[in-house]
Amino acid sequence: MIAVVFMSFMSVVFLFPTSPQTSVKDMNYTVVVFGGVMILSLVWYYFPKYGGVHWFEGPIANIDIPMVDSADDGSSSEGLQDKKNATAVSTVDAS
Repeated sequence: MIAVVFMSFMSVVFLFPTSPQTSVKDMNYTVVVFGGVMILSLVWYYFPKYGGVHWFEGPIANIDIPMVDSADDGSSSEGLQDKKNATAVSTVDAS
């Protein structure tokens, strides 16, 4: 958690210019480039009819996870072994 906070802080710090009095020659244009990319990305995502908001459905799961039956509490060792075997078979089939 500390690393994430530190990287977030440093990402903001790196956007600042190198000195308080900046000129065109020594200006840090990271803010301009980052802002341009963010604006273009948002426009492309919300673009009518063709934007990602209209067709992107999110990631597709490629691993089948067996559902646990609510009637089976898993207390029997035989039922537990069957669940382990089903999981092992499904992971082998996925690869």
